[in-house]
Amino acid sequence: MYALEGGKALAETLENVSDLIPLPFLSSFVSVGIKVLEACQEASAIEENVKGLQERVYGIMLVVVDSTVAPNERVSVELRERIEKFQSVLDGILTDLDKIKEQRKWLLVFFRDLNKDRVDRCVGRLAEALENFQLATQLRVQASQLRVEDLLTKIKAEHSTLRPQLDRIEDAVKHFNQPHNATVRREDMRLLPPIFLGRDALVGKITLLLTTQETSRVCITGVGGMGKTSVAVAVTESPIIRNIFPKEYIFWVPCVTAKSSDLLRRVLYTQLRITAETYDSLDPLIAELDESKQPRLLLLDNFETPWLSGPDPLEVGHILRRLAALPHIALLVTMTSGVTPEGIKWEHVPLPALDPAIARDIFKKTYCDAAGGLELTADEAQLDNVLESIGHIPLAITLMATYGGHLGASLNDLVVDWKEAGIEMLSTSGKGSLSMDHTIGSSMERGVSTNPDATRLLAILSMLPAGTTGSNLEWWAPALTSYRLHAAVKTLRIAALIEQDHGPFATSRIFVRPTIQSYMSHQDCIPAEVRNQVHDACYAFILRHKSIPDDHQFKSDLEAIAGEEINIQGLLMEIPVDAPRPNAVDALIAFSLYQSWTKPSTVVASRALEVARAVYDDPHFTNRDAAARLVAAAHQSLGASLLGLDQWEDACPYFEGAIAWFKSLPGGADLHQAGEASVDLLGTWMYIGTKPSYELEPLAREARAHLSHDETDKYHVAGGLLAFGHFLWWKSATPCEEVLVTLSAAKAIFEELDCPASTAECLYRMARTIARNGEYAKALPIIKDAVEKADESGQVDLMIRTLRISARYLTLLRSYAEASAILTRSLPLSRAPLGIGQDLELLAYNCAAVMDLPGARVAYQGALTQFTKIKSTRLGSGGVERCSDNLKMLESMTGMDQDNFSKLIEPVPMS
Repeated sequence: MYALEGGKALAETLENVSDLIPLPFLSSFVSVGIKVLEACQEASAIEENVKGLQERVYGIMLVVVDSTVAPNERVSVELRERIEKFQSVLDGILTDLDKIKEQRKWLLVFFRDLNKDRVDRCVGRLAEALENFQLATQLRVQASQLRVEDLLTKIKAEHSTLRPQLDRIEDAVKHFNQPHNATVRREDMRLLPPIFLGRDALVGKITLLLTTQETSRVCITGVGGMGKTSVAVAVTESPIIRNIFPKEYIFWVPCVTAKSSDLLRRVLYTQLRITAETYDSLDPLIAELDESKQPRLLLLDNFETPWLSGPDPLEVGHILRRLAALPHIALLVTMTSGVTPEGIKWEHVPLPALDPAIARDIFKKTYCDAAGGLELTADEAQLDNVLESIGHIPLAITLMATYGGHLGASLNDLVVDWKEAGIEMLSTSGKGSLSMDHTIGSSMERGVSTNPDATRLLAILSMLPAGTTGSNLEWWAPALTSYRLHAAVKTLRIAALIEQDHGPFATSRIFVRPTIQSYMSHQDCIPAEVRNQVHDACYAFILRHKSIPDDHQFKSDLEAIAGEEINIQGLLMEIPVDAPRPNAVDALIAFSLYQSWTKPSTVVASRALEVARAVYDDPHFTNRDAAARLVAAAHQSLGASLLGLDQWEDACPYFEGAIAWFKSLPGGADLHQAGEASVDLLGTWMYIGTKPSYELEPLAREARAHLSHDETDKYHVAGGLLAFGHFLWWKSATPCEEVLVTLSAAKAIFEELDCPASTAECLYRMARTIARNGEYAKALPIIKDAVEKADESGQVDLMIRTLRISARYLTLLRSYAEASAILTRSLPLSRAPLGIGQDLELLAYNCAAVMDLPGARVAYQGALTQFTKIKSTRLGSGGVERCSDNLKMLESMTGMDQDNFSKLIEPVPMS
């Protein structure tokens, strides 16, 4: 079915062809037909249904020409008579068309029905003439199953003398072709975006899949804006693909408007340029595709529209299966959901977000283009944060960079706008299909807005920036039963609003992209009731997994919280200072302590203290003792975080504050808690090393007294002994026997209570006491026991310290290989500058011991960098001095030998 927009040019070319045919009656027939076509061209501007007549006449003329100029056959008198009768019918049609053209335009409104009837009668006369022609069956078959291009090719092959003229017809047909009675405008293949980076590997992978019939059913999936269409278009432009599928056999099938199976059929007929009497059946299209075995590639873009949004997905799936049944037809489908029609062996290619480095390049180039050549000046880490906030999604990157470039905005400006407006930034006025909110809104319509469970689950997941596992969903969505939860997940996955990692449901991560999170937040799609429920679930989750290193569930609790750490921190930072919900402050404190044991940070700890103080100052909060306890605990947790970051002097005031608050609680002093805060303060001052032992001894004795005030509480009694034994070891003037007696007493109690962390701490202090006398071989098995107990506890800092000391003793015992193996375990765990510096310095010393001069230089340089960060402290300045001196010696050496090694300064402490 073709619309002859270039009717006059085609008519002239066809007339030239008729002149070359030695059949006067045929030439006359073609001439009249041309006049009809020209009249149709003019009349179609007046009466729309003339176009159908025009296209039908054109198709008949080509069939008649083909029927009458067959080589080596004589044209019968009977056939000539039939053609002449045809010509008389065309003459009558021409007369009617002339009458329509003669009407003045202002009369057309009144004569519209008359004109329509007149054209309909012309079509009727044409149909009757076809039957009389006795080629009706042949003509109907050819008109419905043969494309005009194929018919012209056939005539060209049989009549070489007509080749130049037929070439002109074929070129014109290809230029102006469009399906008969088409109500859907034919669209051209999309263009690649001006900046297309980071997808070469995927394009190559898909290209190779399409080159083989067995894998030529490829479905590219990904959230809206991920660049599925661009990747698909890049595949069609691949030289390998063009070698198998010439350009004219690659078909773009845009499905974004095909919201039903009927519309999908219309789009297919339109884009594949196939002639048919009706769109109601796919049979003519399949028959034509099947007749020609030329490989064809169909790119069905945005297939989720008919498949997921339409009223008849089964019929849509049936259409796709019929196309897939043709082995020479390759299918390349793009859709948001990975749930594809069954019965087809799909090659699924999920489209991931862009690599951060590629995302940076695209952002900078797009910004520069939009800014008229002005380059973006920004810190790379800051740019990475911006890109992470929009999920490294290509469309979001392009839209935000364009937005910023047009304004000449800084990254700080963009961050502020993103926090305020969110997804609204990523929309383009007048181009809804290019906006992120449009793509997300379309997905929301796919069965989600009418499904309360799916809507609720989407709101919950939108509050969890890192997503969650299937097993943890019951925590975040306790109102949904198992079946309802699974059904809601399925609905959201089909709508491509959430994504799920591969693997079992219980352990796979289920998450929402940042752009969808922003949409849900800024479009007020998260009800207050859901927000409160999620926050309450967060607090309950933390408090359920609240434990200390000596608890046997501590290790598993750490793993549980680690799996939700990003979500928890994000939710905790939303807690309002003036009106926290129940358990909010307890959760803040518990989580900040968890971080002090794993990844020290002051962000949550500072927030905990701020909210705790606000609660205490709130006159409506009547439980003064509970409020004061929160303030005391918040001081201690912030001090612990600062201590873990080697910010020792900053930590001291908070430990001091905790001690004071615990001693002065309205309900009476809590000496156990005050004693634990005193132990933290004592250890911090010992790290700093600026106070003499006689100044710290009163604090050490007070800490022990507070912890031991209740002799029936063995755990705290042992804690007092351990703390005092640590002080005695640090005092250095204390005889080793006295230190070991104190530590051994503590260790015996902790072993009796089965406390792995505190037992490891006792063994660690005992080994260092023995090693101080140079008895490394005797200290080594003790520190190895400490390593085992530390591993059992799961406390990271304790694991690092025991590993590091065991590596030192092995180095001193010249077991360099074993020492290096242990350092490879402790280095990845080290977090703060002091620990990393000590590990690298010891590694450098080990490298030198085995005559690895380059390795020693690199490790000493790394250690120097870390020690420089804390050079204001005694341990930091000592490390800077040692590493600097050793590096100078190493730089002057051309090779390492035992004599040179002996000149190096040993790491401190080695005992």
